[in-house]
Amino acid sequence: MAIFLASCATKRYVPVVKYSHPSTWALKKTLHGTYGDRYRYEGQGPNRFDCSGLVYYSFATMNLWLPRTAAEQSAKGRTVAVSELRYGDLIFFDTGKHQRNRINHVGIYIGKGYFLHASSSKRRVIATSLQNSFYRGRIITCKRLYYDR
Repeated sequence: MAIFLASCATKRYVPVVKYSHPSTWALKKTLHGTYGDRYRYEGQGPNRFDCSGLVYYSFATMNLWLPRTAAEQSAKGRTVAVSELRYGDLIFFDTGKHQRNRINHVGIYIGKGYFLHASSSKRRVIATSLQNSFYRGRIITCKRLYYDR
């Protein structure tokens, strides 16, 4: 008699490591390939993402393994000011209807005042300006995870 066990938990996708260490060049290559991909709740790649899944996937391709949720990811790295953002830094937001200073969204800074993120409202991976009033007023913290060698 065989017994089969099933689980409702989402299986974690394990991205292929394409680069031996994190670098701006490697991250640019990875992010370029994700732009426009579809949004999917709990999506973690390679072609569908939610916000933290995009971060998880992008950094894992550079052999930098992060937790899966935005709140957990925000505990990693060194805190930096918005004025000090560099390509690849993470920006954490409270995008909830009732702002409670809880991290529930993350984007990757891509320079010139823009960040890349998987937008649930636009249903795609898009670039958004930090001057966008919705996001600007909801930044909780920014983190730097690596330095170019």
